[in-house]
Amino acid sequence: MVVIKKFENVIPVDFGEFELRFVVSDENVDKLVELKDYAKKLQEKLSNLSGTPSDLKIVKDLAKDLWVKLFDEDTFNRVYDACGRSCIPTFLAAVQTIKGIADEMENSFTADKFIKYLDINHA
Repeated sequence: MVVIKKFENVIPVDFGEFELRFVVSDENVDKLVELKDYAKKLQEKLSNLSGTPSDLKIVKDLAKDLWVKLFDEDTFNRVYDACGRSCIPTFLAAVQTIKGIADEMENSFTADKFIKYLDINHA
């Protein structure tokens, strides 16, 4: 009998008050790649901000868009609350989360690790 251990395919994102769990599925990896490209496009929108209070709505909408695309609207609300209902830290947390998840995936899923698991003599 062959018993397969279920692989924990989740990257935790710790906010102290709560933890998000990014499931590393094919669909979510595609979302992450799209979000990294989308985040680069956001730089243009951010560079056009004029420093007025009306810019806060733009930043909040961008932050919400990132969180909803990465997780869901409930996650945006939780992060927004955890960030003191301030859009700038909420936006920055989204950018840090995207970068952190991407970095963690690069560190966790290296070719050396796959080769180690494929080496039948050492399995």
